[in-house]
Amino acid sequence: MADYASKFSIKCQTKSISLPCRSHPTTLHIEDLINKIKTTTAAASRPNAETICSGLSQLKDLYKCTNDLLNSSSVCVLLASQRNVNWVDELIDESVKFLDFCGGIWDMVSQIKEQIRDLCCALRRRNGELVGENGIAKYVCFRKKMKKDVKGLVASLKQVDNNMTGGGGSVMVDSDSHHLAAVMKAVLGVSEMTVLVFESLLMFISMPAVSKPNRWSIVVSKLMHKGMVACEAQQKQGTVNELESIDATLQSLCKYGSLSEGRNVQIAQSRLERLGDQIESMESGLECMFRCLVRTRAMTQSTKL
Repeated sequence: MADYASKFSIKCQTKSISLPCRSHPTTLHIEDLINKIKTTTAAASRPNAETICSGLSQLKDLYKCTNDLLNSSSVCVLLASQRNVNWVDELIDESVKFLDFCGGIWDMVSQIKEQIRDLCCALRRRNGELVGENGIAKYVCFRKKMKKDVKGLVASLKQVDNNMTGGGGSVMVDSDSHHLAAVMKAVLGVSEMTVLVFESLLMFISMPAVSKPNRWSIVVSKLMHKGMVACEAQQKQGTVNELESIDATLQSLCKYGSLSEGRNVQIAQSRLERLGDQIESMESGLECMFRCLVRTRAMTQSTKL
């Protein structure tokens, strides 16, 4: 991504004496939170439930801090200035788009939670193997459709990111408005982190069903009948995430006829229940994010009243 400070060209009147400006404490805190999100999101080679939940929690804290900044009296005065109207309009438009993205992703995650719950029920009350197979088939169809929907969201999110970092706006800032320049930089950084966390979550949802196994995992898969241990080992190594592990587990149950073996079904149920709890945490995180985005939109709109 391009440097989020490069979107706007900030034109300042020159003075004979140039003094270093002191950053606002809140903008410094925002910068620190941004660096934490970057570190968290880049920590895993593939997004997993833990990093996603952590990223959403950090993003929520970032927006709370940003909303406090936008709600401060000094920033309200700066944003209400006539020469900053265009930037405020862009900020409002961006907040609306992020609201739409957050709502769409929140709905996807809620659907995944429901599908996992239904599949758990199907495996518990299977009549022979038929109910379990039907439940798995339904889940697999849902996952395929979900991945197609994710592609559309990712494409739209990348378009917002390109518009955000590709330049366009031009804001006139007086030499004494260093505070406004710091606010603009902070807000653009928050937007960049929003894209980063949302992209990571969508990548988590849409990863391929299972990564290519190495020679050892193939041997283990054959020895343990159905590959249940192999995908667990891959998850611990970080080569698959929790959703991919479930996909591989269900594939093994169907491919090798393991639905007739109670132990393997119990393993699948245990993993599904654990994933259900993790997905519920993501759902709660997205709900908090949605509320934060609503407040951000309300604050930016109020500056135009």
